[in-house]
Amino acid sequence: MTAFLSGISVVCFVASYAVALACEASRLVFRSGVRGAVMVAFAAAGLLAHTLFLGWRAVNEAAMPLSSPYDWYLLAAWLLAAGYLYLTVANPRTPVGLFVLPVVLALIGAAQASSRAPFPQSPATQVWGAIHGSFNLAASVAVALGAIAGLMWLIQAGRLARKQAPLAGFRMPSLERLAAVTARTPSIAAWTAAAGFVSGIVLNAVNRRRGLMETVPWTDPVVLRMGTLVAWLVVADALAAAARRRPDGPRTGARLALVSLAALTLSILWGLIAPTKHGQPPVTPASQEAAP
Repeated sequence: MTAFLSGISVVCFVASYAVALACEASRLVFRSGVRGAVMVAFAAAGLLAHTLFLGWRAVNEAAMPLSSPYDWYLLAAWLLAAGYLYLTVANPRTPVGLFVLPVVLALIGAAQASSRAPFPQSPATQVWGAIHGSFNLAASVAVALGAIAGLMWLIQAGRLARKQAPLAGFRMPSLERLAAVTARTPSIAAWTAAAGFVSGIVLNAVNRRRGLMETVPWTDPVVLRMGTLVAWLVVADALAAAARRRPDGPRTGARLALVSLAALTLSILWGLIAPTKHGQPPVTPASQEAAP
């Protein structure tokens, strides 16, 4: 059993999710009586492998479980994949995978490009790190769900405006349900992102006092990108709330949700390529002498 668990790799669940996505896309081409079962089977297999992979890392990592950027992106992908599987089983005719699975695969790709080294640990940083990471995770998932619902709203509204008949076996959620999601997620995303940013400031202060990490200046790319993202999410929430009073409120909310996803994507890309002191151990004379 141990050998089996240790042999599970990212390729296992990426391949399963990719097959499920291909099955979702095939709805646009042809009808099939067995496609739904195949799609759910591959999605479930991918989620199981994904779960076992995260569980193996949580048990075998010396530091606090799932405490690296690599694990954070995989956990975000896991949450969306679990939501996809639930929605697919509950609403088999809704093509939610066409919108969710690309985000899942993109997050896994971001994980592969991220550091696997856990942040320096102490009891205080474990608590504040968990709070910081949980709020950021909730904000990212809320942004992704809002954007997915917003995109589906725009597609559905466009089809209804053109009086196009629904595709056979391809039913979209009602505009009211999609508008309800896009109306709730901006507030969740804004305030969880703000809480994540504030808890990150506290975490930085704790680490600096204990000498666990090098001081992260306000001009650090991580601070700048997170501050910019939080500012946008708060503004987007305010704009969406104001737009709800107008007849075109749902359309505006859907567009704002897509812009928020674009902002989150740019923030992630910025974090992957920009140099940062975030999570770096303190520079000591000994470490400087050891450096090549």
